[in-house]
Amino acid sequence: MKNILLPTDFSENSMNAIDYAMRFFENWECNFYILNVQKISEYTTDDLMTAAPTETIYQSIAVDNKKLIDQLVKKLSKKFKSQAYTFHGLFDYDDFLDSIKQAVQFHKIDLILVGSNGATSAKEQLFGSNTLQIIRNINCPTLTIPDHYTFSNIKSTLFSTQKCEDFSFQGINAFKEILTIHQCELNVLELDDNASYKSRREDSSCLKKLFPEHPYTYYSLNTIPGLIAVNTATQLLKVDLHAVFVEKENFLERLFFGSENSKILYQTLVPLLFLHK
Repeated sequence: MKNILLPTDFSENSMNAIDYAMRFFENWECNFYILNVQKISEYTTDDLMTAAPTETIYQSIAVDNKKLIDQLVKKLSKKFKSQAYTFHGLFDYDDFLDSIKQAVQFHKIDLILVGSNGATSAKEQLFGSNTLQIIRNINCPTLTIPDHYTFSNIKSTLFSTQKCEDFSFQGINAFKEILTIHQCELNVLELDDNASYKSRREDSSCLKKLFPEHPYTYYSLNTIPGLIAVNTATQLLKVDLHAVFVEKENFLERLFFGSENSKILYQTLVPLLFLHK
C-alpha cells in the first residue's frame, strides 16, 4: 500500500488514528492524504446571520481549516523526516461521503485509516457515524482504530468469515500485504450461527486458495453468537488486528450488531480492517 487517506476533524480520536498510522506504516514508502471536510449544516444560525454571504462564510472556514491542515502537515513532516513519508493536506467543502469518494478516486487511495469513536446509537458507539458511512459506502479497504487505542507491533491477526460466502481474492490483497510486511501470524475463524450446521474440523478449499502463501491456524465455531466468538478469540489469541469482509451486510449486522447482549458485551478491542469485493 502506498496512498493512505486519513480523514480528520482535528479531534483527539482522529489525531490518535493518525498517530497509529505513523507507527503502523513505519519503514514503508507512503503518501498520506490528510483530509478535513466541512459542510454548511455544521454552521450555527448565528454564524449565518452575523456573517456576510455564504461565500464569505466558506472562505473564513476554509482559511482556518486549511491553516490547521498545513500546520499538521508541517508537524508530521518534521517529526517523521527519517521515514519515507510524504504528506498532503486536503480540504473540502462538501458532503462527507462525496469528499471521501472523490479523494479515493482522484488520489488512487489504497487504504482509508480512521478513528472509530462513539456517538449515540449502538452502531455509532462502535464505529462513529462518519466511520460507519465509510465502511458501508466506500469501496476501499478501511482500517478503524478504537478510541484511545495505542499502537503495538502486529504479531497476531484474525480473519473472520462465514462459510466461504464472502471471499474475494482481489479484495483480500490489502490484508495479505499487511501479513507480508509485518510478518505476523494469521488465525482464521469461520463462523456460523445455524444450530443445524455441523462444525468442521478442517478448513475449506476456499480458505486454502485465499491464503496460499500464509500459514494459518484454523478455527470453526457454530451456534455461538459471532460477536462473542470474535471477542473471545481476540483476547485468547492476543490479536492485534482483525479483518473481515463487509459485502454481506447480513453477516456484518449479525457479527457486530446481532443482539442486545452483543451490543452490551462487545468493545472494540483491536483495530478492525474492513475489506470489500
